[in-house]
Amino acid sequence: MAHCHQFRTLAESELGYVGICEGCRTVNVAFQNSLFCLSLNQFDAFRELIHERLAMRPVYTSHGKELLLPTPMPNYFLLFAHDEVDKLGALLTEAAPVLEAERILDVSRTN
Repeated sequence: MAHCHQFRTLAESELGYVGICEGCRTVNVAFQNSLFCLSLNQFDAFRELIHERLAMRPVYTSHGKELLLPTPMPNYFLLFAHDEVDKLGALLTEAAPVLEAERILDVSRTN
């Protein structure tokens, strides 16, 4: 099955990117080896979660990861170093104004 998506990258760094599919309006947040596929509203919640470090718990690992973020899946967690959370937050902040404009355009299209 072939898929054709008009994908637009909104922010990019050496660790990942934030973009939006023009067809399905899904926001992709790729960071290191993770890909989060979010609605515009979910993006705002995810951005707040990362910036405020909501639900993150301190944890000690021998690999420098210091923050544990539970996921909705049982027994599956994301591990971050403090600087990784800062870099992910910066990426999300860079994309946020464009995504807010996208949300406004979506609302005006439906009215």
